Order: sequence, then C-alpha cells, then structure tokens
Amino acid sequence: MIVFMNNRLSEENKIFENLDIDQAYKEANRLFKKDAIKISNFSDLYGQNIISEDAAYVKKMEELFVKNNLPEQERIKKLAVIFEALIHYNVELNDWFGPNAFTIKTSRYDDIKNGIDDIVEFEESETTVSHLALAIDVTFSPEEKQKTFERIKKEIESGELAKVKYFQSDHINIRGELIKIPRVVIGADTKTIKRLGIAWLEKDNKTLGNDPIQLQILEEILIQLEVFRAYAERVKKLEIAEIYEKTHAMIQKIHNEKRSSIDDSGMRDHVFDAIKTSLDYF
Repeated sequence: MIVFMNNRLSEENKIFENLDIDQAYKEANRLFKKDAIKISNFSDLYGQNIISEDAAYVKKMEELFVKNNLPEQERIKKLAVIFEALIHYNVELNDWFGPNAFTIKTSRYDDIKNGIDDIVEFEESETTVSHLALAIDVTFSPEEKQKTFERIKKEIESGELAKVKYFQSDHINIRGELIKIPRVVIGADTKTIKRLGIAWLEKDNKTLGNDPIQLQILEEILIQLEVFRAYAERVKKLEIAEIYEKTHAMIQKIHNEKRSSIDDSGMRDHVFDAIKTSLDYF
C-alpha cells in the first residue's frame, strides 16, 4: 500500500535534482509489470466471476486514487513506487535479506485490498519456507503510520495476521491464499532513495550491495517484530507470538551477518526514527 507525504515539497525539488525520477519510475513500473502476480492466472482456483469482481474492485479504486490525488503529490507517489522497486530488486539481486531470500510482488488487488506491497520468501530447506509481508512507507505523516500500525494491532488481536488472496510460492507447492503472514513497515527518507535510485539506474550493483540502508531496513523489521511479539503475548495470542519470535530470530541472524561485512556509520534517517516512535502505540 503506497502512502503519500503532504509537505516538504520544495525540499523534494532539491533532493531530486540529480535523479531522473521519471526514468526511475518508468523502470519501476516495467519491473512490476513483469513480476507482479496476475490474478487472471487464478481463474481455475477461484472461478472467473470472482476474478472479474476483484478486477473491477481494482479498477474502481484506481479511479478513486486518480480523482483524489493532488497534483503536488504526484512526485511523492513516484518516490514510493521507486522505493518499492528498489526493495523488490535488491532483496534478490544484491542479497539485502541474505542469499536465501526472494521477493514476490503481490497483485494489485492485494496491494490495495490487503496493504501488502511485497512478500519476502525465505527458503529454509527444500521443503520449508517462511514469509514476511512488507508495507512500504515513505511518508512523514504520523497519522498515516498510526493507521498502518492500528491495522497490525487488530491483526494480532484477531490472531489472523496479514493475508494475501493471490499467491504462488517460488519454492514449494503453495498457490492461492496465504495467511498468518507477519507484516512490517519499512521506509527510508528521500535523500536515501535518491542515492539508491541513482545507483539503480546506473546498474551499480556494487554500491547497492554494500549500502547501509539494508541494515536500517533489517533494524526497522527487528524492532517491530520484538514489539509485536510482546504485544501478542500480552493479549494471549501465543501462536502469533511464536511466529514473530521465529521471524525475529531469522532476521537477527541475517542482520548479524550483514553487520560484519558492511561499512556502517550507525546513522539512521528520520523515517527510521518515525517508525520507532510509532511503535509507542503498542
């Protein structure tokens, strides 16, 4: 689910001075067109009527987005798409989440309906995988972050966690609905995305593979998983707490391995700080 930033627009103009945002946005859409799950491929599973209903829902929502979108927000919308593409690309091509992680771009239906931009699939063995749902956030708005965390809080309380309707695993025989996925919010500020976007367009995988943003993202995930686990325990959702605990251990191992090989100042941007502050809601 893409969210928008409503201010600092004059600052954005300076930040994008050296980044061809339209070119990066075009490349991001090209990547997603190729990789995103197509709901039309699931007609044998759900029936054509359901597929048509969900396609109509997507069309209706897209029209509402266009109608309600303010012109000055267009650049920020593009920024969010670019960052999402950077995550999708670098998790696999540059091992941002380790060598056994793979990204699965959700359908536009699950992006809009269920608020999940990407699924990360971690291959544990030939028959076992784990999944992590990513929600991309590049907004400075505390209200938008609170809405996302309210949704996560309700998922924990219900004992259901996130789900996607249209899913197909890259490694094991899973096709259709995927449930009980731990959801986390990841984000970066505009300066960070500018730096990454330039390297991406230049196909500078050496720079991307060693950029400390991957440590920031892993740390954003770790602090959320720990808070969510503790909250699940408080509300007596022990099965959910175990899912968070297992995922935390997996991400912690990846972070430890990354930390020893990446030159990192330890500085984190203000989106990291905003995510951390938003966790006070729990």
